[in-house]
Formats: sequence, C-alpha cells, structure tokens
Amino acid sequence: MRFIKIILVSTISITLLFSLVATALGVTASDGILVTQQVDETITISTPSDVTMAPNITGTGTSTGTVDWTVTTNNSAGYKLEIEASAGPALTSGGDSVADYTEATPGTPEAWSVASSDSEFGFTASGTDSEAKYSAGTLYEGFSGTSKIQVATASAETVGTATTIDLKTEVGASKFQPTGTYTATITATATTL
Repeated sequence: MRFIKIILVSTISITLLFSLVATALGVTASDGILVTQQVDETITISTPSDVTMAPNITGTGTSTGTVDWTVTTNNSAGYKLEIEASAGPALTSGGDSVADYTEATPGTPEAWSVASSDSEFGFTASGTDSEAKYSAGTLYEGFSGTSKIQVATASAETVGTATTIDLKTEVGASKFQPTGTYTATITATATTL
C-alpha cells in the first residue's frame, strides 16, 4: 500500500510540475493568413525608324523596305499584332497613288505578281509569331484601306518578339506612274488577348 501511495504522489507531483512550467512559459495560439498579390497585364511595342524604300523607281521597277516591330507582354494568354494604313490606297503623292496589292482571293496572301500595266504596294510578314498565311515572308497581300490586318499572334507571354514587315512597291513595265515622293502611314497595334 505504501508503494501505491508513493507512485500516486509522484504522478500528482509530476503533473503539477508540468502544469506550473506550462503556465510559466505561456500558452500559445496560431493563425495563418493568405497573402494575395495581383499582377496586371502590360504590353509594349517598339518604335522603329521610318522606312525609306530602295532603290528609287525610275520609270518602272521594284523597290523594297523593311521594318521590325517588337512586342513584349507579361499576359499569359498572349497578344496579337495588327497593322493598318491611314488611307486607301496606302501609298500616295498628292492626287496620285500606287494601288494596294490585289490578291486573287482578297485577304489571302500570295506570291508577288504585278501585271505590266499596274503599279502596286503590298507587304508580307515573318518572325516567330508571324501568321502562317505569310509562309515565313514569301507570300504578300495589300493593305485594306484603314482596316486592321493581323500579322502575328502568340498564346503566351513574350519577353520581346520581333515581327518583320517587308514592304514592296512595283511599277509595271507599261504602267505610266507620275513622278513624286509617295508616302504611306502604317500603324502597328499590339493588343493583349
């Protein structure tokens, strides 16, 4: 019986000791929070220099020019790049103009071909994100008045992808094209998807 009393007293003493230690150290409680940070989409487009077509056309012939627009966006859904002319036809000098390139099927790029009796101005696109319809810059189309034409797209963010627009003018061998400095204002617009 004495043995049972000693164990009972010892157990009570140890329990009391733990209780006193826990009270001396303090009682704890925990809480978690959720931190939310919104990252909004951004998009930028480069501002390349103006283009001077070369060579000058003397009577008849072909001239070309190139411009690169680079798009950067953090939008995980990607972007689209569109170009448009400020007028139709795009390339003008006073009251004179060079017709926009005319495809056999409107809006469907094709191999460059201008009749000897015509003068036309068109473009093609190439680059990682360029539309497949341009076949890596080998098929051309004309501007469509002031309507936007999609030339590139991506379905993910990009840290700076360039799309090259190759411009082309041709005055056919039997075309009478008045002299002048012809200009076109082409605008590129990058939009998040």
